[in-house]
Amino acid sequence: MFAVCPRPSDDNLMSLVSEFINPWDYRSPMLYRDGTLANLSGRFGDSEVQDTDKEFRVRLDLRHYSPEEVKIISDNNRIKISAKHEEKQDNHGFVSREMTRTYSLPKDVDPKSVTSTMNSHGTLTIKVAKKAIEPPKEVNIPIDFKG
Repeated sequence: MFAVCPRPSDDNLMSLVSEFINPWDYRSPMLYRDGTLANLSGRFGDSEVQDTDKEFRVRLDLRHYSPEEVKIISDNNRIKISAKHEEKQDNHGFVSREMTRTYSLPKDVDPKSVTSTMNSHGTLTIKVAKKAIEPPKEVNIPIDFKG
């Protein structure tokens, strides 16, 4: 018997694997694109925030909501996520849910670059790109000679 293990550099394969693994299922380890593992507790509503050199990223477990039931609002300072669904029948009777979560944005992000995706497991991912940093410019400084 053998197994195929993706390398961290196999981006297409890693994105396919992440679609099949529910990151909030404590029995399934979550594998990031860089090959590191995350240990989340498996509770509904858990979130994870990452602030890297390239982007600010939020992952939020919204498995009980459809994309149509989720509203995301962004201003220059924060992102607000609201989700609500009316009363639905489940295995135990009827349930209605509502949640709101607000995240402060770092100062070095571009608030106009906010994107969001939701996978089939109900994991909402919000990404905000960092502002482009201009490389230092060389400036010639003339020498004023006084002799």
